[in-house]
Amino acid sequence: MNKLLVASAAALLLGTFAASANDSYVSVLGGPTWMPGINVAGTKHAMDTGFNAGARYGYFLDDKDMFSIEADGLFGQSNFKGNNAGRIQSSSYMANIIYHMPLTDTPFNLYGGAGAGAVQTNFDNSAGAHGGSTVLGWQAIGGVDYGLNADMGLFAEYRFQQAHNVNAGGLTNIGNTSNNMSVGVKWHL
Repeated sequence: MNKLLVASAAALLLGTFAASANDSYVSVLGGPTWMPGINVAGTKHAMDTGFNAGARYGYFLDDKDMFSIEADGLFGQSNFKGNNAGRIQSSSYMANIIYHMPLTDTPFNLYGGAGAGAVQTNFDNSAGAHGGSTVLGWQAIGGVDYGLNADMGLFAEYRFQQAHNVNAGGLTNIGNTSNNMSVGVKWHL
């Protein structure tokens, strides 16, 4: 199932790129990540502020550039707070649909949307427990972008991401929910 999701996202990415490069864009992004506390085997662990980094490819579906589909990848990592030395890493591969709303007579656009795909969660701690698993996940995205010129823009966005609980390193029901703020650069192809 997980391999099918990744293969489908790759096929979507390649198919849309071949369709028309004039209506497409690529972005790179990064920023801080906050996890609201990770549930590990029934015990809640507070998390430090982590980081995220990612990239995406998008393709506009209409002549007015209001709807786009995207394939994106995002990596995030956060460490346990205090004496609970450990960390959680997350790599997501999502297909999104995004609505773009231009603000009249300004270079600013608002956008929002949602996506679903595969999330690889890796976990380790000082007790020696470690492992990883890939599960189904989803995300909601909202942001604002600023067009520098016809070919490039800057953006800031918020992304809520959640994956189904995973079992890793002999531990069960490891939760993976994150709040991600990112800034980035977008290039129109």
